[in-house]
Amino acid sequence: MSNFNLLIIGGSAHLVDLDLDVLEIKNFGRFPTKVLLNKELGKEFDLLDEKCILVDYVLSDLQLNLKRGPQIISPKDIAWILYRSGLSTGQTVVEAGSGSGALTLALAQTIAPNGKVITFESNRRHLKIAQKNIKMSPWSNLIDLRNEELMDSTPPIRASSIILDLPNPWELVNWSMKSLQIGGFLICYIPTVNQIKALMDSLDGWKEIEVIEIIQRGWQSRSSALRPDNNGIGHTGFIISSRWNG
Repeated sequence: MSNFNLLIIGGSAHLVDLDLDVLEIKNFGRFPTKVLLNKELGKEFDLLDEKCILVDYVLSDLQLNLKRGPQIISPKDIAWILYRSGLSTGQTVVEAGSGSGALTLALAQTIAPNGKVITFESNRRHLKIAQKNIKMSPWSNLIDLRNEELMDSTPPIRASSIILDLPNPWELVNWSMKSLQIGGFLICYIPTVNQIKALMDSLDGWKEIEVIEIIQRGWQSRSSALRPDNNGIGHTGFIISSRWNG
């Protein structure tokens, strides 16, 4: 885990790694990291003739600074997945695939400080990106990142929830039945209606099956012209959740 803080310069926030020797911030300058090491969090100080503050970062700051590879699951969808999963501190959750690690980090924050995220990523390029992003997180010790494909032949893992971001999640329904605790949720994130049909056909015996699509519309933040943004976030994926009651 790296030593990150949020450096606020004149109202502009920058995630900085205090383990580096030198920091360079676009449109601000280059300076030795040691000048920040003894600064009190939340207390203003001068740096390169600017007023600055160091504060703790939150998950949204981390998400904005992730290295991107495969398309990440958007915050609007992550929020619903966490809500629907019912996950809480101390629980174990299985994820496949990890992608860039955006959902992985949100899951880790949810089950902290003593839960476990077991996440599968078979693509080596995606794995390296996820590893780098996870190292930025204060919850990296809670994440077991496995460079392998989750398959029906994988030994069962006792879990409170299983979350699949895979093209063929129906191939893992039987494995999920063997792994989930009674009352646990299987949640699948898929982009097309064809995949919904194939998945639904495989969920015989499951309860509380729900299909959700979340559309997001932001608003302009100028008080002189309060109105919806011209471009909202439309379809990103379908979230299919189902509960296993044994």
